Amino acid sequence: MAISNFPKIGSPATRALEAAGYTNLKQLSKLTEAELAQLHGMGPKALRILSEALKAEGLSFKQGKVGENLKKKGSPVSRTDKVDEFLRELRHPLTAEIEAVRSIIKGVNKDIAEEVKWKAPSFNYKGEYLVTFNLWEMERIFLVFHNPLIPQVKSKILEGDYKDRRKTYFTDMQDIKAKKPLLEKALKDLIKLIDLG
Repeated sequence: MAISNFPKIGSPATRALEAAGYTNLKQLSKLTEAELAQLHGMGPKALRILSEALKAEGLSFKQGKVGENLKKKGSPVSRTDKVDEFLRELRHPLTAEIEAVRSIIKGVNKDIAEEVKWKAPSFNYKGEYLVTFNLWEMERIFLVFHNPLIPQVKSKILEGDYKDRRKTYFTDMQDIKAKKPLLEKALKDLIKLIDLG
């Protein structure tokens, strides 16, 4: 781990900065506060502390546009190492099935990145969230598609009528194999919508 000159901002925010490759305050002066807020784990208190630390060094966040408020995004840097480590330590009866679904998702597009979010593997495309495992259920695999564009994707595999999310489930390897083409198509359709956006 690189030595940084960040103030005490809490472990989640510190990990967010390290995961994004930031090691010193001066680097943060090239970002707007809204851009920094996009990092998973970066909250308002950490932003305030960093802003004060920059000020003490005669620096500040880059000026953003008035009213700029970017939505949270996934890390465009794939954290496969962290996901591998997470899955090695995971105690779940369907670990092999989770790995199979993970492999299908990653195989859809070379620009799909992965990270650990909400204590589960999560996938994004160019920083736009696609889908995250929900590992609370032990009898089946539960995926949450969480993207504002997902309601526009029509697929038998997608369940729910939520504003910005859909769910899908897999019970075993046979079910995964049967639904693989539907999962791939749903992801490709979502990626196409993101590219058009």
